[in-house]
Amino acid sequence: METGLTTATWLWLFIPMPLVVIISVASWLRHARKEGGR
Repeated sequence: METGLTTATWLWLFIPMPLVVIISVASWLRHARKEGGR
């Protein structure tokens, strides 16, 4: 009977993950590009 709750929890756990990864990779690439551009 808690399938709805668990589904919402899984969504809350998994949706932000790609966003955090994308932001981290984007910032890292920007920094690496600045380092290599000198």
